[in-house]
Amino acid sequence: MPAVAKLMNFKGHNGFKPCRFCEIPAVRAENNRVNCIPLDRAAFPPLRGYPSSFLPDSLTFRTHEQLRHTAERIVNAESDRAAEDIAKDSGVKGDSIWRIFGSIVWPWAFPLDFMHLLFENVAPLLLGLWAGENRHGSEEDDFIIPYATLSAIAEQVAESGNTIPSTFGRRVPHLLNKRHEFIAETWMLWIQQLAPVVLSGRFTKDAHYTHLVDLSRCVNDCLDFGYRAGFAEKVRRTLARWVTKYEHLYF
Repeated sequence: MPAVAKLMNFKGHNGFKPCRFCEIPAVRAENNRVNCIPLDRAAFPPLRGYPSSFLPDSLTFRTHEQLRHTAERIVNAESDRAAEDIAKDSGVKGDSIWRIFGSIVWPWAFPLDFMHLLFENVAPLLLGLWAGENRHGSEEDDFIIPYATLSAIAEQVAESGNTIPSTFGRRVPHLLNKRHEFIAETWMLWIQQLAPVVLSGRFTKDAHYTHLVDLSRCVNDCLDFGYRAGFAEKVRRTLARWVTKYEHLYF
């Protein structure tokens, strides 16, 4: 994702508008320098000129002409300060050498990186939440799986590699002690096949398990060998609901 931001000459995930496809602004919690991009901003300081919440299926998309115009404004700005102000507000740092190719339609010619976005980001984040490592609320968070239970699950997962054929993917290491050995393929196998099985009945509320299964099904659908008509729109709606539910369940 940072590499694509450099190709497009965007500020990227640290910018005020980090998304290259839409114009949703980032927010920061008080006394925190890390950007967050939640849909519901009720728990964050208000941003002047922006609503307190966004609908995932009603976001304002960037367009080819808009991005071209913004880049031209930065290039032709009267001063470096003026150029930086435009860049800070838009997330666009300036023109890109890729703009000389007329066949490239911005921003759609720079698709999302499914591997890093899901398997190196969302999957580890969820496991961290279940383990109580990424706690956002009180110690009574109902999505946390007791350590003894999660440790037993981790042992089962590690031992399952003895009987799972390698054609299904690489061996999944211990979830707690050897997570540093995980790569994207490991996280894929965990989300696709193992997590829905070993975490069944492990959550205090069924909603957290159902939420996991919804993600697993969506991943399997996206990695299928063929897609039926209307597939893209179906996935878009499913993931929009999933993100909204994620904020409700974990925040």
